[in-house]
Amino acid sequence: MDAAAMAILLQQLVNSLAISAIIIMIGIGITLVFGLTGIINFAQGELLMLGGVATWLLVGRAGVNFFAALVAAAVIVGAVGFLLERSIFRFTLRRPMNGFIISLGLSVFLQHFVIRFWNSYQKSIPDPVGGVWQVGSIRIAAVRVMVVAVTAAAVGFTFFAISRSRHGLALRAAVADQDTARLMGIPVARYVTAVFVYGSALAGLGGALMIALFPITPFVGQDVVVGGFAVALIGGLGNVAGAVVAGLILGFADGLSAGYGLPEWTEAYSFALMILILLVRPQGLLGGTEGPAIV
Repeated sequence: MDAAAMAILLQQLVNSLAISAIIIMIGIGITLVFGLTGIINFAQGELLMLGGVATWLLVGRAGVNFFAALVAAAVIVGAVGFLLERSIFRFTLRRPMNGFIISLGLSVFLQHFVIRFWNSYQKSIPDPVGGVWQVGSIRIAAVRVMVVAVTAAAVGFTFFAISRSRHGLALRAAVADQDTARLMGIPVARYVTAVFVYGSALAGLGGALMIALFPITPFVGQDVVVGGFAVALIGGLGNVAGAVVAGLILGFADGLSAGYGLPEWTEAYSFALMILILLVRPQGLLGGTEGPAIV
């Protein structure tokens, strides 16, 4: 491979990292909720869309600083997740399939709720960081570095909270055996709520990061949620580390197929990869399908 070809390859890989970051944010939310409740929340994509809309309203309309809006979007969508868990999903915990079916309807409702107040097809905000870094022959947009850095911080915090904190230990116990966890005095219902809120907040954060990169529409959620499910399945449902690894793989597959293959076939390439991995290893790369484990 000559120097020019290598430079193009490295450029595609760098660009793919930002795509991976968005996919990882939504994938972790999906896999956390599944790990504790068994519910596959199809509305996770719409929660990401709400995070993007909230960021647009705060930055584009109210003139709020982007990084303040980033935090606000996570808080707002986390609050939405709290309301949804308390009003809807709590009543489906004994029948996770009902929760999945309800989430399908909820995704359509949230789409049309936003469309009701939508006055243009796309929403976007100015580049919140600006600037391009030149590293040799590779151009790196500063906003992409910011997206990757924020995602890395969120992922690092998630791993620390799950593996090192007292609450993380209690959460892992609830995932392993909810009945035994209750007998040990662990408030499982509170942890279910907390996981819904945290997964929703991550989706809101992902939406804020996405609108920093691309314009969004009310239907952006249905475009990204499939990638989120692919990440959760490839990594192993309920496995956060698996979601990160799978997100990187699918992000690179997306970027490389767009750069070297037919761009309109990008999703087909990604899902062909997903099918291949699941045929070889049905439980996912790091395990979890048979018995969800969130670490």
